[in-house]
Amino acid sequence: MLKSKFCFSFLWVLLLFPSSEVVSQVLISYEKFMDDVMKFHPLSDRAENFKKLGMYQLQAARGSYDPFLEGNHENKFYNGTNYYSVSSAQLKQALFTSQYLKAGYDYGYGNYINPELKTSTAGIPYLGMEVSLLQGLVIDKRRAEVLKSRAYLNYYTAEQKNQLNQLFFESSQQYFDWLFSLKQISLNAYFLQLAQQRYTGIESLAEVGERPAVDTVEASLFIQSRLLDLQNAELDKIKSQNQLASFNWNENGNASLQYSFIPSDSLDAYFEKAKQVIGKLMFQDSLSNPIISKYTAFQEVLNVDKRLKREFIKPKLNVNYNLLAGNTNASSPIFTTNSYKWGLSFSMPLLLRTPVNEYRMADISSKNNSLELSSKNNELMYKLNQASQSISILSQQLLNAQKSVDYSRKLVDAEKQKFEAGESSLFLINTRESKWLESELKLAEYKLKFIKSTLQIIYLKGNLNYVF
Repeated sequence: MLKSKFCFSFLWVLLLFPSSEVVSQVLISYEKFMDDVMKFHPLSDRAENFKKLGMYQLQAARGSYDPFLEGNHENKFYNGTNYYSVSSAQLKQALFTSQYLKAGYDYGYGNYINPELKTSTAGIPYLGMEVSLLQGLVIDKRRAEVLKSRAYLNYYTAEQKNQLNQLFFESSQQYFDWLFSLKQISLNAYFLQLAQQRYTGIESLAEVGERPAVDTVEASLFIQSRLLDLQNAELDKIKSQNQLASFNWNENGNASLQYSFIPSDSLDAYFEKAKQVIGKLMFQDSLSNPIISKYTAFQEVLNVDKRLKREFIKPKLNVNYNLLAGNTNASSPIFTTNSYKWGLSFSMPLLLRTPVNEYRMADISSKNNSLELSSKNNELMYKLNQASQSISILSQQLLNAQKSVDYSRKLVDAEKQKFEAGESSLFLINTRESKWLESELKLAEYKLKFIKSTLQIIYLKGNLNYVF
């Protein structure tokens, strides 16, 4: 009767855990997983678009220095009389700030044209220059946009790295959670096998009268307990694998939810790797978190804006000078200092309330960002120090957990020898074995914590070197 119950339970396990013929299986490693996240995850593509956005913004700002061509023509013809025909064309090239080089052509002719606009039939070519001598001499809006766009390129590049850092950190944690769930299944399956072997031995002894029949009941009950633990571990694995699949996109743009992953590495193997790289992470790699880079780049933007607002406090004094062609041959004009046109303009608000207060607001914004930068840098250093201390404590916990595993295994072996000599009971063996399994699971949990603490340090350092 007990044997039939055990066979039924075993069939239940086979039905609960699908075989490899039912679900497509994919061999995966941590390195391959992270490579797929980088190549195919939509958030990775979105992060790349931030960098492109910064490049396009810089190119657009530089476009304000492109040559500019303009022209116009007016003509009045009334009752058969040409009152006037006026045309002008001009090519302007912006220089460093508010300075322009100009080349143009003016034409004016007619019976009633304004004498100021009248030219020869060939028109008048000219070369000239516009210069701002006060406001706009050091920096102007066009120059400021280029400088800010360069800083924004660094800002968006840092934002790209920040989003990748967040994505890699979360996906790495999920991968090792999955490996931990597989470790739990492996341990529970191993201890289920031990319970099954013990049941078989006790059942054989009970049949010949060397063990009481009630021991087979207790052994069977212990198997059921192990089955429940294994089933719970399998549920954890299914949950972890589905979450892992949500990160593992393919080239077709779909998350690989239809696959069952088979790892080519293990939690224990990566725990050993983490122990090897932790020293380099703590003492050799510098802190280059993209969050700090974002604040630093934005500080440059605010500093440029502050300079521009300070420039607006100055009065405007603009000078315009054009050399006019002294001959009537438009195809080969001759420019002399005897023919020119020039002018200047000056303007200044009397109270300066708008530019002064806009400068003060820009100054406050710059100071606030600087304070936030200091606070964020201090916060990261604090978290890094905390992670370092956690690694130190975890190392001690791992040593103690390994000792607990070794001692528990020795106690189980000793209890088995006493049981075979008739000096112990099945209950004590099961109790010792349960403590051994608990110690093994606790050791695996500490290994997972150690790996995650290593990932935390990589995240805080911000170098994106997650594959170690």
